[in-house]
Amino acid sequence: LGFPMAEELVLLLGGALVASRVLHPLLMLLVNFLGVLIGDVFLFGLGRGVSSRLSRSPRFTAWFAQKLERGRPLLARYGDTTVFFAAFIPGLRAPTFPIAGTMQMSLWRFVSIDTLASLIFVPALCAIGYFFVDQMDPIATWFRNTERAIGTLVVLALLGWLSRRYWGKHKRSTTVTPP
Repeated sequence: LGFPMAEELVLLLGGALVASRVLHPLLMLLVNFLGVLIGDVFLFGLGRGVSSRLSRSPRFTAWFAQKLERGRPLLARYGDTTVFFAAFIPGLRAPTFPIAGTMQMSLWRFVSIDTLASLIFVPALCAIGYFFVDQMDPIATWFRNTERAIGTLVVLALLGWLSRRYWGKHKRSTTVTPP
């Protein structure tokens, strides 16, 4: 996976590069389409493989069960429709596809639904990037600022967690019990 980057940004950039005549449109669409499908199948497979391992881990069992229970009702009731529409909603595809994997949805069923959604989603976002190429600088600036803000928050949260852990252990080890 590498650095987590929203695929929406890559699709918009692909459209902008076609408008700038840097990329061939059909090649860009094919590469982006395959990239989206491979990423989605990876998330699906992650859910399929992780479900059995996490169910044996006492540390993550409660957390994972809670997350899984949130998504199960939607997938149980509207399975195919949920997977199809989750492809169009940023922030929803990342949790939905692993949940579909943990619920043992057929791989071929998942791939066929995701392919149909991607046949709409990928060209639509590339077209937006193509037609709004003049607005790419403000969009890129916004993404850079957002990336920095998120990175700063992650570092601060990690430092807070480490200091809390250190001071908690330090407090417990220096506490003297009266005789």
